[in-house]
This record gives sequence, C-alpha cells and structure tokens, in this order.
Amino acid sequence: MAIQESDLFAGTWAFLRENGDSIAPVLRFLPNGVVGGYIHPFERCWALADGKLRFLNIYGQTTTEFGDHAEDEHGLLRLKGRSRVDPGTVHVLERAAMPSARDFGQAASDDVPQFRIAESVGRGRRRNLVVLRANAHSLHTQWPANIGEEDRNWDLCISWYGRELPENLAGWEYFTHQPNDRKFSAIYKLFLEGSPLLDYENIYMPDDDLMTSWGDINKLFNIFRLGGFDIAQPSLVPTSYVTHPVTAQNPDYVLRYTSFVELMCPVFTRAFLRICLPTFEASFSGFGLDHIWSQLAGRVPGRIAIIDDIAVAHTRPPNKNYDVIAAIMEERSMAGLYRSSKSYETFGGIGRKYTFG
Repeated sequence: MAIQESDLFAGTWAFLRENGDSIAPVLRFLPNGVVGGYIHPFERCWALADGKLRFLNIYGQTTTEFGDHAEDEHGLLRLKGRSRVDPGTVHVLERAAMPSARDFGQAASDDVPQFRIAESVGRGRRRNLVVLRANAHSLHTQWPANIGEEDRNWDLCISWYGRELPENLAGWEYFTHQPNDRKFSAIYKLFLEGSPLLDYENIYMPDDDLMTSWGDINKLFNIFRLGGFDIAQPSLVPTSYVTHPVTAQNPDYVLRYTSFVELMCPVFTRAFLRICLPTFEASFSGFGLDHIWSQLAGRVPGRIAIIDDIAVAHTRPPNKNYDVIAAIMEERSMAGLYRSSKSYETFGGIGRKYTFG
C-alpha cells in the first residue's frame, strides 16, 4: 500500500536506528514538507514519491528513502529505510505517543470541565477564540472596549481558577470553573475531542495579568492570519515585566520572525494547537513548553513571530505563584522527554515602513 500524507500527519514518530538507538524521541510531519520536533540538516524536509517517504536536505537531495513499512489495526506503524548519507545505517520511524508530564509522575485533577455557553454562540461563532484563565483579580474586565461588539472577531472562553465563583461576570461566550488545575493542564481539558472550542481557526491564550484592548486583540488575530504563522505572540511593553528580552517590543519592526514564543500569551492555529496540545497535559508550571512548541514547528523562519505592532503590558512580576525550583525540575524533565533545546533567535522581520492596515 502506498503511504499517504494523512498517514504521516496522524501520528507522532520516534526516529531510531535499526539497532534501537534513539535519534529523536519525537518527530512530526508538518504540511508543506517540513519536519518538526527534530531539526537536523539531513532531515530538514520530507516528500512522498512513488508511495514512499523520503527525507531531504535543504537542497532537495534524498538522505533516506523508506522502502519498507508495516501496519497494524490503527494504521501505519513503522517505516524502515537505508541512509544515503551513511549507507551502513538503517533508519526506522516508529509510531509513538506524544510525551507529557504524566511520563514523570505528574497528574492533573480528575475534574472534567463543564461549559456554560452563551446564547449568542448558537447564532454563530466568530473566527477566533481567546482562552483566559481568570480569577477575581483578572485584568480582562479592564480591557478597553475600543471597538464595537459587532466588530469583535473573537469569542471569549473564561476558565475560572478562583475558588469562589463570581456573582456578576459578563462578556464571555464560554465559562467553566477549573480551580483544581494550573493553566496548561486546565486548557488541555478544554480541547479534548468533541469540545466546541475545536471549531475555532486561531486560539489566543493570554495570562490574566496582561493589559491589552479589544481592538489590539482583533489586530493580533488579523496580523496572525495574514502572516500565515503557526504560532506567534504580541510583544511586551519594555517597561513592564519582561523575562526574555526577545519578547520586548522593538520599535523598528512591525513583527519579527523568531525561534521563540513565550508561554505567557501564545496564539496558535487550530492545526498547530492540536500538535502541541499533548504537551499541556498534567503540566504544573508550563516551564519549557514554549521551547518544545517552537521545536515542534521546526523553527522555520517565517512560521513563528513576535508581533511588535501590538504590545501588551505584563503588570505583575513572574514566578510568584509557584515553586520555582519545582518548575525548573519540571522544565528539565520535559526537555528530556522531547530532547528539546532553547533558542531565542531573531531571523529578521517586517520593518516599520510596512503596515498591515
């Protein structure tokens, strides 16, 4: 049977040598012939030719052709092919589960989110979704509504982590109470199969201590879509709390192509969120997830961006709500599962002379 693109997209793959030595614990096949999760010059791209999978270098030369494959009741299970760079090496791709913090003993609560859904959703969803973990101190109630309600291009899902439910909290399309989980383990549960949130094209996940406006969120989604990114973020006001200098607003740019997007306020396409979602499971702090996401995207210049045309203010100092040592240990464990590396590169961008407006 000839291998189809859908066979490759559906799975996560471990990349091995025939003797069982691991080359990469996680490899993903991305659209447009990009390899994600594992970044190496010999396996930068992929292609199907005559029903066979090939790895290619950036010159389009085949570095491995997988001539043999095996299936099971779930579909494609294993592929095997000889390296053309080192003919003494046989490469194997084997279907594998995406790792998560569960693999080193962490667990989320047993809670299952119950959605309240506003009547307006029944009359039609907007294109984009904001998912906000919020409590009584959330700043989202102070976001200036500087555009009309009818012009808003995003719906709002509030995942409430305060113990006490608010008496009067309006302005949401979805509301759920998740006091027993941290940000990413809670969001993981919001996007399980069958969730109504999976119908949105693009998803923004800001922390609740960020100051922005309705209009800037509209603009963020529009630039994200027009730029054709997999993942991006707004820049941070330089005088606010900035952890990573690359995320501070650069006045010379409309946006910069980077190898990093911080977990504080990422925007995902639906397709790329589905790839990254298993990394959220059972996460306590989220430390290190942002580096894994960029690696899963292949760190291809132009697919990851910091949007300087929009700047949000981070109003509270980081690392105040959790055990920093435990978070660093979690980061190291996740990096070990994915064999991920840190990168804060800027590859250029669109200068201030250009405008999307």
